[in-house]
Amino acid sequence: MKSEHLKAFAELIGLVAIVGSLIFVGLELRQSQQIAIAAQYQERTNAGRDYFYESLASTYRLELMANYLDNIEWPDGFLTDADRRWLEEHPSTTWAEALIWANIDLYGFDNYYYQYQSGFLSEEGWRSLESRLRGLLKSNLFARYEIVIDGDTYRESFATHAKNMMQEMDSE
Repeated sequence: MKSEHLKAFAELIGLVAIVGSLIFVGLELRQSQQIAIAAQYQERTNAGRDYFYESLASTYRLELMANYLDNIEWPDGFLTDADRRWLEEHPSTTWAEALIWANIDLYGFDNYYYQYQSGFLSEEGWRSLESRLRGLLKSNLFARYEIVIDGDTYRESFATHAKNMMQEMDSE
């Protein structure tokens, strides 16, 4: 009888070990998948940023963007007096360059926010980057434009977070 209890106990221990191993393997697979998705997102971010870097070197692309910006209708109340002065003082090709740099920056911040949400960036790291994002949104009319008007080109959670930051800044 004692040997039957020992055998049953040994089988139970074996079963617990197998279940524990399966749980561990499952967690490892989940973590590997999260890392792979984050790496893919990083690569897409890099590809998007590379496109915009190439646009800075392309007179043709800059002129296309400048033509688009020449015909833009700014939403009522969107531009500050400083924004209006800046637009009056600079040619639309400079506007296009500023829009491209805003996109490069926003692609990076969108990626950082994704890394933060996925647990690959610490709270402290994100808060530091968020402070820089706040500065960009406060000082760059094209970054604001991209979030407010073309926000669907970024992940919804990032665009929503950036819009919320802009609303907080407007209420200060």
